Amino acid sequence: MGSFFENLALKVVSLGLAVLLWFVIAGEKTSEMGLQAPVELQNFPAELELTGDPVNSVEVRLRASPGVIHRLNPGDVSAIVDLHGMAEGEHIMHLTAEAIRVPFGVKVVKISPAILTLNLEHTQQKTVPIHPRLLGRPAPGYEVAEVASDPKEVRVSGPRSRVADLASAYTEAVSLEGAGGTVVSQVNIGLGDPLLRIQGSPKAKVTARIREVQDSRTFGDLEVEVRGGSAVLHPARVAVVLSGAASILKRIQASAIHPHVELTGNVRGPLRVEVSLGPGASGVTVREIQPAEVVVRSLRKKGGDSPSQPEERRGTTKS
Repeated sequence: MGSFFENLALKVVSLGLAVLLWFVIAGEKTSEMGLQAPVELQNFPAELELTGDPVNSVEVRLRASPGVIHRLNPGDVSAIVDLHGMAEGEHIMHLTAEAIRVPFGVKVVKISPAILTLNLEHTQQKTVPIHPRLLGRPAPGYEVAEVASDPKEVRVSGPRSRVADLASAYTEAVSLEGAGGTVVSQVNIGLGDPLLRIQGSPKAKVTARIREVQDSRTFGDLEVEVRGGSAVLHPARVAVVLSGAASILKRIQASAIHPHVELTGNVRGPLRVEVSLGPGASGVTVREIQPAEVVVRSLRKKGGDSPSQPEERRGTTKS
């Protein structure tokens, strides 16, 4: 009992100060303010990623003395979500006042939203083709012959389901407006899903080969030349279809087109008609020969002997 009265005056003063301080604090006015608090995901599991639309911030209603409230900055408050030990799948997280990091003397009144749904998926990688995008039209009389990308493929990574759905990547648009020759451009590669990432260089070289507009032209009633001997053919004349640049096809004469057959060894069955082209037909190809085969009706021997009569085999040729 005697110890209770030791330093009694000092104890009475301390008690009085404590009571006075309590009344000061209790009587002080308070203020409230709302802040956007960033959501901080701690202990994120390795090889897992968020899918869907993640909540990056929450609205936090705070209460404190006016002096403290007015000194708050957005960086002073954050919502802490601990993902330690979580596996792939859907997780429902409840935010409480204890999950909000605030300065001393600040009270959390309300959190919105107070429930977060997090979807976690394993990270996967995949190689997909790159599809170049083109913009505009070549110069009049020209067309796109071929478009190529270097590299042809790109490796991407991201959440498992998003990677599985991705079929291809694309490039920035390459302008071909008014082009009369090959266009080469170094452009960036893009992905249609913002949750996916490109592994390696995000650039590709796109080459668009521009050529004259291609056309076809038919030359009919051309005599088939017999090479390596002499023979009577059926039919003796054919039609030849050429393909190539329209400007070159217009200049080609029928005399520059030489359909022919080769007599080699014993002639048995129909002979395939070949075509050789004269000068001025650079870049022109033979698209079709009608008919493609002819039949030898008779062979003319050397020394004026009477013609021999080989066995006719029409094959696919109609007489």
